[in-house]
Amino acid sequence: MELQDIVFTDAHKDVREKARKIAVDLLLPNAAKHDKDGSYNEAAMNESAKQKLLGTWIPKEFGGTGIGILGLALVVEEFSRCDPAFGVAFAVNALGSIPIIVGGTEEQKKRYLPKVASGEYACCFALSEKFAGSDAGGLSVRAEKEVGGWRIFGEKKWTTNGS
Repeated sequence: MELQDIVFTDAHKDVREKARKIAVDLLLPNAAKHDKDGSYNEAAMNESAKQKLLGTWIPKEFGGTGIGILGLALVVEEFSRCDPAFGVAFAVNALGSIPIIVGGTEEQKKRYLPKVASGEYACCFALSEKFAGSDAGGLSVRAEKEVGGWRIFGEKKWTTNGS
């Protein structure tokens, strides 16, 4: 297999610079504090939404910028350079929304993606379980639909971005 040169468009360079500014101005000075007290850098996430970085991987027709996965990678790299925990938290928004982009119905895409792109919604991810770890094939938690919603049976270890 031959490696290809990656071509960065002006849009890629723009999101990288926006992310770098947020990382240097808002993440780096506050990373240790947020790690120590277990808090979340709301200011950095709000600025990310304002700069439209939360919609980097989301298609334009659903409220994103349509820059794509390479743009997402550049943003996560810049954030993670100054605050790895924030970089992961940011990336989980893609982890939760890309399945909607790839396999969601049009109604789901219209309902959820614009809210992720704007920062109104944040995606969470709950894979790890007490006895299965992160082995997706060994998971035992299940959900059953009931009147008014869903009932969850089982125990997760943590939910990334879950508060």
